Amino acid sequence: MIICCPRCGAQFREDFRGEWFESSIRCPDCALTVTEPPLMLAEGNDEEEVDYDLGEWQVGERSAATTALLEADIPYRWEQGLILVVPVVAEEEVDLLLDELEEVEELDEDGGEADGGADAQEAMGDLFVAADRLQHDPLDDKMAADLLIAAGTVSVSAPPYGIERPTWRQIQTLAATLSTDLEEAADEDTVSADARALREYLRDLV
Repeated sequence: MIICCPRCGAQFREDFRGEWFESSIRCPDCALTVTEPPLMLAEGNDEEEVDYDLGEWQVGERSAATTALLEADIPYRWEQGLILVVPVVAEEEVDLLLDELEEVEELDEDGGEADGGADAQEAMGDLFVAADRLQHDPLDDKMAADLLIAAGTVSVSAPPYGIERPTWRQIQTLAATLSTDLEEAADEDTVSADARALREYLRDLV
C-alpha cells in the first residue's frame, strides 16, 4: 500500500493510497510523481528492522536521506509520522549516512560552509529557463541538455548567497526528478508537469 512518499516520507492523502501504478498524483511535500517503487523494505517480513524518527528533518533533508539509501542499495520504507525503517543489518551504515547529512546541515547553520557562488546562481537561472521551455515543449532536446547540465551543477553545489539550505535541497530534488524524466524518456505529460513544478518553485528565486 502507498501510505507515505518513498522519497521524503510525507503522508499521501487518504483517497490516493493503494497499489503502485502510473499516476499524476504528486507528493504534497517534495512533488514526486509516483510511478514505480524504489527498493522498498517489505512489511511483515521476518527480517529485524530499526526505526529512525526524522520528524524534525526538513523535506529536502529527508529526500537526501532516501537518495543516499538508494545509492547504497539499502532497502527502506517510510511509515506514518516520518519514521524511516531499514534492516537492522544495515544499521551501522545508515547511522553513518544520517550522521554525515546532519553534519552538513550543522555546517550550514554555523556558517561554516561557503556559498555556492556565481556558478550555483547561474545554474539556478539556467534551470528556470530550461524548465520554462520544457513545460511547453517536453521534446526540446537543447533545453533538455541545458537542464541536465544545470541540474548536475546544482546537485553538487552549496546554495548561492541568499538561498536557504532547505530551499536549495528542494530545488535539487525537483531538478533531479526532471533530470530522471529526461534520462529515462518519460512521457511528455510527466516531463511537462515536472518542468512546471520546478519552474514555479524557482519563479520568485531567480
